Amino acid sequence: MLYSQYVNALYSYGLKICNDEHLVKDCIQEIFIRLIDKRSVLQISEKTHLYLFRSLRNKLLEEIRSRHRREKIGESLTLDSDNTDKNAEETLVSSEEEQKIRKLLDAAFKFLSDRQREAIFLRFTENLDYGDIAEILEIDIASARTLIYRALKKIKDGLVKTTLILFMFFSERMNFRFPARGSISIEN
Repeated sequence: MLYSQYVNALYSYGLKICNDEHLVKDCIQEIFIRLIDKRSVLQISEKTHLYLFRSLRNKLLEEIRSRHRREKIGESLTLDSDNTDKNAEETLVSSEEEQKIRKLLDAAFKFLSDRQREAIFLRFTENLDYGDIAEILEIDIASARTLIYRALKKIKDGLVKTTLILFMFFSERMNFRFPARGSISIEN
């Protein structure tokens, strides 16, 4: 029951941490195998989802660190916004307007650090409160609030920059002219 309820959310979250689909799937399986093995001593609470998210995060980070040691090559921990193409929520975006908004947001997300992307995902995709985010990220609640506040500020600043760049690009292509007085004229 827990698996079917949380597997999609865990998979999406895992892809935000690591872009290796197989590793994410393996880690999710290991978490649930561990749950089955320890089912006699575990108690199901209303915060089970927090336990699952934190377990997945810790397992992925452990596996990534292990790979680093074994392979001795730089495989970075990413929350690349390009991973959004792989998750289930992307398939729900159907209208052209939503796709344009998604592209603008993805461009703005490039201004965020990995940790900020992770916090934003937990807050707005998983609808977790600051206390839950703090628990998963192993920080205090004030730090979680600050992290999300700064991330939202960067997104806002990024959207302004992206919009300004798009405006400049299209105004140049369409030969907008801004006369000293009067209305905007467009040359064909």
